[in-house]
Amino acid sequence: MNRFIVFCLASFCVISVFSQEFRVSVSVNSTQLQSSDREVFQQIQELLTEFVNERKWTDVTYEEYEKIEGSISITITEHSTQEDFKGDINLQLRRPVYGSTYTTTLLNTQEQGFTFKFTQGQSLEFEQNNYTNNLVSTIAFYLYYFLALDADSFEHNGGNKYFTVCQNIVTASQRSASKGWKRAEDNRNKYWMVENYTNTTYRYIREASYQYHRLGLDMMQGDSQAEARNNIMEALENVKRAHREKSDLVAVKQFLDAKSDEIVNIFKGAPQNEKSRVVDLMKVIDPANTNKYEQILQQGQQ
Repeated sequence: MNRFIVFCLASFCVISVFSQEFRVSVSVNSTQLQSSDREVFQQIQELLTEFVNERKWTDVTYEEYEKIEGSISITITEHSTQEDFKGDINLQLRRPVYGSTYTTTLLNTQEQGFTFKFTQGQSLEFEQNNYTNNLVSTIAFYLYYFLALDADSFEHNGGNKYFTVCQNIVTASQRSASKGWKRAEDNRNKYWMVENYTNTTYRYIREASYQYHRLGLDMMQGDSQAEARNNIMEALENVKRAHREKSDLVAVKQFLDAKSDEIVNIFKGAPQNEKSRVVDLMKVIDPANTNKYEQILQQGQQ
């Protein structure tokens, strides 16, 4: 079931005019710099806000209530020349849960050491098969990554076409001197992010997203909580399968970074057998957070 159908179930559906996909807050923070021209950072922020939220990224019509929500925060740590910038990007993607006011985090990650060039008066132009500059290509990559993760959470493999665009951006960026695009640099950059999701060996992580969100969280309201928890447990079993294929998958790390606290909250009121099962499972997938998951066992039994 796709995102549009899910939301139509939640409220009266009216076909509207062409609408952009995102409601994403964008910030550019330069407070770490001793002294600098703040005007250029304000200009970057305004241009990126327009680039993200006012450009049409897909051929899908989004109602206002369907827009994808998240945040992109760039912290500038170096401004070495008039046009050279370096910093970190923090990215968060959120998804509403059907039948509730709750929103769940799909992505909460950071790219460190992000470099780009920018001159005042510059426009931001994007073509997926043509690398123009690192600022545009990086932000566009993450927006299509947002679209892919969001779509996967509503429909099994729903993000296919958006992951394909991510691949195209990565391919076009291979000639860039900027870090973050190449296979050999590290195993958690943009190359590996899209590789993990498109490599069929790790297909379990995408199956997990649909199970966890559409068959799990979206069913938590009403009388279906036991079934919903069981589907979430099955999703976590799929995460475990992906982890067994390769223990340092960036896709698994991102899933756990987004979901660890939520998993504790979901199962802390579950029957004891479910608590024990999920804690044992999470100790295998995410041993660094063993103490966090053991909190589930300390909660009162349902």
